[in-house]
Amino acid sequence: MIYRASNMTLAGIRSVKDTPACAIEICRNTDAPQGDYYTVITIEDHQLFHDFLDVYDRADPSTTRYIDCFSEGDRHTIVYPYAPERPLEEFYFGEALSLSESEDICINVIVSCMAARLPWPILYLILTQGQLHLARDGQVSLGYQIDLTELESDRDERDCAIECARLLKRLLESKAGQKAMSFILLKKKIAKRSYSGFAELYKDVRIAAVPKEQQGWRLKLRLWVARNRDTMFRLLLIVCLIMAIVAAALFITQAIFGDVPWLRLFISSFKRIGTESLLQ
Repeated sequence: MIYRASNMTLAGIRSVKDTPACAIEICRNTDAPQGDYYTVITIEDHQLFHDFLDVYDRADPSTTRYIDCFSEGDRHTIVYPYAPERPLEEFYFGEALSLSESEDICINVIVSCMAARLPWPILYLILTQGQLHLARDGQVSLGYQIDLTELESDRDERDCAIECARLLKRLLESKAGQKAMSFILLKKKIAKRSYSGFAELYKDVRIAAVPKEQQGWRLKLRLWVARNRDTMFRLLLIVCLIMAIVAAALFITQAIFGDVPWLRLFISSFKRIGTESLLQ
């Protein structure tokens, strides 16, 4: 599919979702030499498109807007940035991270949501549709492959903060056995729906986070083993294979020659030590 935006031509390279109500496609800017990628959302429902525009019209003037928005006949197209796809809850391996590292990622989630400066109904879709992505360095970015048919115009910061808190609780679930204060606090306040905004959520996680110097050497050793488990398994497998080959070689030479000729090199060296013979 080719989309002609106001200042670029976008060529579809992969379809994420294709329904009559809402289509999502990853596109490449064919006018740019570096070929930047974008997320393109197409909807045909006029009321839904009107609701979408109304969300931005009612938002704060400093709100981050979409890159482009245009209509062609009955089709309405919205262009958003594209984020490399590493879904947070798929690439977050809590068991291999220390509590402090997990809390750092949680803080990055909150900061990314606050820094995005999106209308709350749009941010709510991002949070509920798994559009947070985890980079290899632990940074978190927002994706825009969102199904606008689920848009709820009345969602506010409180709804987004509570949904974000639920996500953080899931991330810290593996640390519950460590009696993590951040997890305990999130669990209590989520049950009461007492979060009113991201500033409060950030403050709670930041204050309750474990000081980095409290991490003991045993915990660090367990984390190192967990992170390098695959490498250690491969090394152990290689050692086992080498031992199996040596054992097979010993068995074959013993069966053919009655002994192991190449072991005589080692045995004969011990028959005489200095001027004394061990065969006497």
